[in-house]
Amino acid sequence: DRYDDEVVFLATQKLYQLSREQDDASHRPWCLTVSLSHPHDPYVARKQYWDLYEHCQALNPETGFIAHDEQDAHSRRLYHASDYPSFEITPEQVRRSRQGYFANISYVDDKLGEILDVLERTRMADDTIILFCSDHGDMLGERGLWFKMSFFEGSARVPLVIAGKGVHAGLIETPVSNLDVAPTLCDLAGIDIAAIAPWTDGQSLLPLTKGFERTAPVLME
Repeated sequence: DRYDDEVVFLATQKLYQLSREQDDASHRPWCLTVSLSHPHDPYVARKQYWDLYEHCQALNPETGFIAHDEQDAHSRRLYHASDYPSFEITPEQVRRSRQGYFANISYVDDKLGEILDVLERTRMADDTIILFCSDHGDMLGERGLWFKMSFFEGSARVPLVIAGKGVHAGLIETPVSNLDVAPTLCDLAGIDIAAIAPWTDGQSLLPLTKGFERTAPVLME
């Protein structure tokens, strides 16, 4: 987590620098990527966040352990890729792993809060588009599986939150993809999406926020 502390520290310093350039005649629109490693295995968390989930009701997987021979073909391949047959994970280890993961989600929440606070302090919040997403989830012992590389909910479902001018508030349950991030940001920034169409299968999510149906499939591999 020290790595993520430094990432956020450098990000906030960059925001302060950008705020000082707001009145500069040569000031240009900017894009800042803040990439955090948490939450991720190993499931180690600071005590202040760990303690938040001491009595969490979700520490046990919803779907318990499924034996190797009863798994689907792809999950059996994951068993062997991670060498699962050579060790045993106890129910208590599963609970502690999930507690550490949940704790680190709260840690990331606080880090995101630090960034948003600087945007408010520098009066840039109202003119900034914020997009929060992740590359993959973690099975966290569901079905006896861990990490990513499957199409089950724990692995494939990730957060995608967008806030800023031009984004209507609401919850969208239509399946979308990280491939949609670039077209959406271009749309919000007034950049012709046709310019990037040849190299992406994503589509802008703005029509969804206005009640329109998705017209493109969600591609996964």
